[in-house]
Formats: sequence, C-alpha cells, structure tokens
Amino acid sequence: MKRIFFLLAILLGTWAVANAQVKSNELTGETGSAKTVKFKVTGMTCGGCANHISTALQKLDGVLEEDVEFPGDIAVVKFDPRRLDEKKIIKTIEGAGYKAQVMKTGDQKSKKGSQ
Repeated sequence: MKRIFFLLAILLGTWAVANAQVKSNELTGETGSAKTVKFKVTGMTCGGCANHISTALQKLDGVLEEDVEFPGDIAVVKFDPRRLDEKKIIKTIEGAGYKAQVMKTGDQKSKKGSQ
C-alpha cells in the first residue's frame, strides 16, 4: 500500500511540474513553434533609426525577440506565428517610416560575394 501511495505521489508531482512549465511558457510567450525571419530594411541612416524600429517591433503582440542592425540594414525578428506574420511585421516597419522585405536565404550570400 505504501508503494502505491509513493508511486501516486511521484506521478502527481511529475504532472504538476509539467503543467506548471506549460503555463509558464504560455505566459512568457515561449513556444516550440517560434519562427525567426530576417528582413532587409531600407531608409535607416543612423543608430537612432534602428532604435525607432526596435521600439515599434517590441510593441507588436507576438514578437519574442528582435534585433535591428545599423549598419547592416537588417532586422531579425523571432515571433510566435500563431499571433503574428511577416506581413504584419513589414507593415509595422513601414509604419515607422522605413521599407522592409523578407530576406531569402540566398540574399545574404549573394551580397557577400558581390562585395
């Protein structure tokens, strides 16, 4: 009988820990389905422009991380695709006064080769 209670306590404890982790991930926005996309941004002239875009991206529901690089004219955005998509990110960057487009994986390689 003690063994049964012991096993039940272990199972219940394991379930409680797993359930708490799922709840924590839901609250922090961490999911296994996060997506990271690179955007080519045009119109930035200084670090202040990069900060302006970063601030706009941080306000978007679904953005988990963002990194706007000047010089380099790139924005790397990690987001929850269930709440946000690339079009909304581009619209936000353009709403801040800049142009943006999704970078294809070959875009960065071809740029390096031409420099």
